[in-house]
Amino acid sequence: MKKEEKFAPEIKKIESEIIENLLDYTIFSIRGEITSTILFYFITRKHLTQSKLQNLTGFSAGKISQELNDFLEFNLIKVSKNSKPWVYSMESVVTETFSRAINLLKSNLKWEPKFLEMKKEMEVNEEELKNFNGYDKVKDFLEENLRRFAGFKRILKLWEELKKKYESGSLPN
Repeated sequence: MKKEEKFAPEIKKIESEIIENLLDYTIFSIRGEITSTILFYFITRKHLTQSKLQNLTGFSAGKISQELNDFLEFNLIKVSKNSKPWVYSMESVVTETFSRAINLLKSNLKWEPKFLEMKKEMEVNEEELKNFNGYDKVKDFLEENLRRFAGFKRILKLWEELKKKYESGSLPN
């Protein structure tokens, strides 16, 4: 394993201030404080072990492990098992951003079959449902979300194309 990276106290203080300030932005609150904090440490440190993350964040070993597994599942980080302890790495913030956008769209698209099923059920039972209070609102809600899913698919395709171009070197770093 690489020699443990030591930050001067002044640098560590600046790093902590940056992370605290970033956590105040609404865009990062969506991910949750724990997820965002760990993500920010990957951005500033690039290579981390579970124990180092635990020391930096104060989060429990179980919570760190859960977050790292989620990051691995979504290909936001990589793990090197060539040494003990394992080293987790975020190779590129840009690649992570592409992966995060793609995964967010895919997680939203998982709901499309359920919305299609509900729409079909409403159509099949339209005669008995259409006079109920709220029927039109529910129908409009379903149709609006199905249009969003169509848009998500187009955007997903664009993000995937951009990611491929970036990874192949066709886009500037």
